[in-house]
Amino acid sequence: MKPYVVRQGDYLTKLAHTMGFDPDLVWNHSKNSELREKRADKDLLHPGDILWLPPSPDKKRLQVRSGAANRYIARIPKKPVEVRIQVGGEPLADEPAVILGIGPDPLETKTDEAGWIRTEVQVHVREIEVILPRKRRTLRVRVGDMDPVNTVNGLRKRLQHLGFYQPTRVGVENQDASDPSALIGALKAFQMARNIAPSGKLDDETKSALLAKHGS
Repeated sequence: MKPYVVRQGDYLTKLAHTMGFDPDLVWNHSKNSELREKRADKDLLHPGDILWLPPSPDKKRLQVRSGAANRYIARIPKKPVEVRIQVGGEPLADEPAVILGIGPDPLETKTDEAGWIRTEVQVHVREIEVILPRKRRTLRVRVGDMDPVNTVNGLRKRLQHLGFYQPTRVGVENQDASDPSALIGALKAFQMARNIAPSGKLDDETKSALLAKHGS
């Protein structure tokens, strides 16, 4: 086993497909016991996490026949993606939507009664677009970009998605500079909205409520 430093966009199922190993065997290896205690989900890691991986196996070369058609099949695993659309805190139900980036053709779908859009994407996909034709809005959804809730970035993104944290300075890819006071204020606002004592701290009750409300 050798150490690997997790980067933004990495998750174990994706790494397993790219490097050729069994994700469950690696996740349950004794070398990764410390990381398992920190992260409840093997596909929800944080940049900078140390993940122990096996050496890359020798890749088999594909046979190519000269003067003939050579056909190959690549089986790429998929992961579920769930996006909830809300307006003013209320779910946008039965709203027509078009998803781009999950295949060669656009996927026409709609939100369910709770505002959710659910689909699957191949592990190499980094971003999809959700188009709401009636609203004339296009939403960019990064895949594998959500950090754990107990990290600053993971907390900020969830509060921003729920409308409690508003960026003060917008920069590259619409990610604002870290603003601790604004983040604490947003967390207090969320706590009050969920009838939790507004301590501004991410205690177990607040964490559970945030995960439940956000969906992940």
